[in-house]
Amino acid sequence: MKTLVLKILRAISAQIIKRHRPYVVAITGTVGKSTAAHFLSDALGALYGTYSVGVSVHNYNGEFGVPLTIMQSSSPHSNPFMWIAVFFKGLWLAFFAREYPKYLVLEYGIDHPGEMDFLTSICEPDVAVMLAISRNHVANFESYDQYVAEKLKLIPKSKNCVINADDSKIRRYLSEHPHEHVLSVGRKSVEPVDFRAVNVQSTLEWLVFDVELVNVCIPVKVPVVGSHQSYNILPVFALAQFLGRDIREITSVFEDLVPQKGRGSILQGVNETTIIDGSYNGSHESISAGIEYLAELPSELHKCLFLGDMRELGRDSEELHRDIAEKIVSLAPSFVVLVGEDMGKYVAGRLREFLGEARVCHFSNSKIAGQRIREILYEIEWQKVIFVKGSQNTIFLEEGIKEFLFDMRDSDNLCRQSPRWLKKKNEYFTLIAPV
Repeated sequence: MKTLVLKILRAISAQIIKRHRPYVVAITGTVGKSTAAHFLSDALGALYGTYSVGVSVHNYNGEFGVPLTIMQSSSPHSNPFMWIAVFFKGLWLAFFAREYPKYLVLEYGIDHPGEMDFLTSICEPDVAVMLAISRNHVANFESYDQYVAEKLKLIPKSKNCVINADDSKIRRYLSEHPHEHVLSVGRKSVEPVDFRAVNVQSTLEWLVFDVELVNVCIPVKVPVVGSHQSYNILPVFALAQFLGRDIREITSVFEDLVPQKGRGSILQGVNETTIIDGSYNGSHESISAGIEYLAELPSELHKCLFLGDMRELGRDSEELHRDIAEKIVSLAPSFVVLVGEDMGKYVAGRLREFLGEARVCHFSNSKIAGQRIREILYEIEWQKVIFVKGSQNTIFLEEGIKEFLFDMRDSDNLCRQSPRWLKKKNEYFTLIAPV
């Protein structure tokens, strides 16, 4: 049945692209796809009008998500009648509708071999944005190299490419398989870069940096946290150049951006605590970036961590969890609260060895973990910042955050708060991990 549904989705969505011919921006990489899509779609909306831009409001990606985004539909999940409705809507867009977005921003996420072939068979993008590739979602691949190769299939299928020049794997591929239309972005590469972030400074309120081009620097100020976010912002400038627009037109867009729920948004916690909420998902690279960001903050702040398991790492899980433990040791935070089996097996012991028993807690239930965090935050004087990051299913760190929010009305600003998700999480906490 899954194979049949995918064939129908591919046929309908490919026909929609063929009929309406939107300008398609496809984003892939391991970390930051949804955030980059958010920045790119907002910039396109500022340039051409919000209604001219199509993007998934649900951060859909992959073999189901891309067709559903093209068909402007939400997932029916297991409801057969809703699937029929989705197919009819898709057929309407494919053969009868006159209006359709002129620009599409799609997330080409993959988690198994052949998925990128499926996505590019639907649509070969006008611009491919290649973010950094790291070890995540690799459980279904024979090796990390196979995963990388699957990601890189997007480059030859795209008319233009924006690449992260700091990723040696992408640079190596292009040296062996040259592409005629490539713009590069980066911060650290010693190679020439078309758009480089320099003078990067990140506070608890803003990310400020200059975009360095030939003979000019353009100042950028964005209400997000973490210097790593510059990698998600720089592709906007490259896209503007491919579109023939003056890149200065889009700098004003950034100051009004609102971070997506669970993707680095700032919330107020109890007892003068700033919460950096990255609870939507968590990979080795994104957790490492968050730890690096905390290290850059003023030393007088109490720096704290609320971390969950990193999933879909396959045989690399132990190695990467242990690496995170060493990064935490280098940070020497005020306290660490961990959730999940792998955090317990590979991280908790090392941290207790270095930080001591009192500063490290491990739980299988994020709600209980959140209650403990609330107690600890009331024990610590002065200003505190807590970075929250972890994978999704059975971790649900956002439910732990609710336990130490200053204002419970901010629960609406957490990820996965729809009735369907709340029901799923309530069933999990009640039946599997009761509080």
